[in-house]
Amino acid sequence: MHFPTWVDLKGEDSVPDTVHHVVVPVNPKTDRLWERLGKNHIRTDEVHAKDNTRPGANSPEMWSEAIKILKGEYAVRAIKEHKMDQAIIFCRTKIDCDNLEQYFMQQGGGPDKKGHQFSCVCLHGDRKPHERKQNLERFKKGEVRFLVCTDVAARGIDIHGVPYVINVTLPDEKQNYVHRIGRVGRAERMGLAISLVATEKEKVWYHVCSNRGKGCYNTRLKEDGGCTIWYNEMQLLSEMEEHLNCTISQVEPDIKVPVDEFDGKVTYGQKRAAGGGSYKGHVDVLAPTVQELAALEKEAQTSFLHLGYLPNQLFRTF
Repeated sequence: MHFPTWVDLKGEDSVPDTVHHVVVPVNPKTDRLWERLGKNHIRTDEVHAKDNTRPGANSPEMWSEAIKILKGEYAVRAIKEHKMDQAIIFCRTKIDCDNLEQYFMQQGGGPDKKGHQFSCVCLHGDRKPHERKQNLERFKKGEVRFLVCTDVAARGIDIHGVPYVINVTLPDEKQNYVHRIGRVGRAERMGLAISLVATEKEKVWYHVCSNRGKGCYNTRLKEDGGCTIWYNEMQLLSEMEEHLNCTISQVEPDIKVPVDEFDGKVTYGQKRAAGGGSYKGHVDVLAPTVQELAALEKEAQTSFLHLGYLPNQLFRTF
C-alpha cells in the first residue's frame, strides 16, 4: 500500500505549508458504476449531446461522458468517506460548477440548506457580484460546507485553514494547480487535497467564440472550427509531478486515504501540534538507538584523541 505524499509547498507561487495530497484515478473501463445509474447522476455539460454515449458504444465519446458521470459520484463519495465539514471544490468551467451545485441539491443540500452534509454555494464569473460576495461570506462563516468555484473566481480570496480541497478536474496550468492545493493546510493546519484524474481523455468545452460560451453549442473540436478539445489529465498529472518533483500517491476509488505509523491519526483542519502525541511516541521508540549512537561517537572521538597524543608511539609501531 502506498501512503499519501507529503508535499512541502514552499515557493513564490505557493504557501509554505505541508499538504497531504492524493490522486483518485477515474477509470470508466474498470469502474462500471456509470452504467448502472440510469438517469440518477450528475447533469453533464452537454458536450456529448449529439453523440451516442450509451453503454456498449465503446467510443471515446462514451468513455468521456462516463468520466463526467463518475466524477460527480466520486465527489460525493469523497465528502462522505472523509466526513468533510468544509472544503473548496474546484471545477474547470462555470457550467461544471453549476452542475455540481445542482447535484448537491439532489442530495438534499445546496445553498439554502444550512448545516446539511451537502450544503454549498457557487463562486464563478456568471454569478452577480453581490451574490459572489454573499456566497463567499456564507462559506467563511460556516453557514455552508462547500465552496464550488473556478480558478478565476478563487483568485485572491482570503480563506485560511481549509481542511480539504477537491479537484474535480486538474487545471491546465501548473501554477493554478499549486495555488489550488495551497488553499489547504494554511496557518499550520493539516490539509488534504484530493484530485479526481481521468485515465481516459475527456472532451470538454474550450470556447474560442466571440460570446465566450454563452449560448454556444458548437461541439466540434477547436481544430474543426468548434469550441471543444480533448482533455488529457494523465499527461497533465505527469507535468504536475515533474513540476513538484514528486510522484503523487494514488488511492482506490473508495477514496480511503491511508496514514503511516509516523503520521498517526491525522485530523484535517487541526494544527499539526495536535498530533504531538504520535510524534513523542515515535521519538521514544528511537531514543535507545540514538543513545547507543551517541555512546559510539563518544568512544570513537576519545580513541582518536588518545592516538593524537601518542604520535611517536603510533609511527614506531609501523
